[in-house]
Amino acid sequence: MSDKRRGDLKSQSWFRSSRFFRNDGKWYFNTREGTAQGPFWELKQAENRLEDYIKVTTSGFMPSDSKLDLEPLGLDD
Repeated sequence: MSDKRRGDLKSQSWFRSSRFFRNDGKWYFNTREGTAQGPFWELKQAENRLEDYIKVTTSGFMPSDSKLDLEPLGLDD
């Protein structure tokens, strides 16, 4: 995966830490845009949704300056 997104003006060093965290027994993931997405019952659900999130945000269909985020479908999915 590239360390530079379309629309980024300059390269930047990123320090990776786990994007996933647990709160009140539910799983969440952090995005590059600084949002927390979730909740998910299982870590695997959060991992799958992060993959979807990355695909959408890098597809060119969602503007890089968009304040939209991908809402979870619910805890039952």
